[in-house]
Amino acid sequence: MGTNMTDSHDEPGGFWTEAGIWVAILALFTGWGFSIFKWGVLGLYMPAVIAVPICLIVLVWISMG
Repeated sequence: MGTNMTDSHDEPGGFWTEAGIWVAILALFTGWGFSIFKWGVLGLYMPAVIAVPICLIVLVWISMG
């Protein structure tokens, strides 16, 4: 048959795209670590507090569609 099952990742800039994602994740976790260091338990809960209005907006958006 004519199916090609090879897995080629020869995209230009593929490494830099993946590296940028890992740098962004590392920056988020580092910022979260600094907030825990500065504010203690309140810094630990901050992502959940920020996620509440975002989840509410997404739920309203889904229910309208």
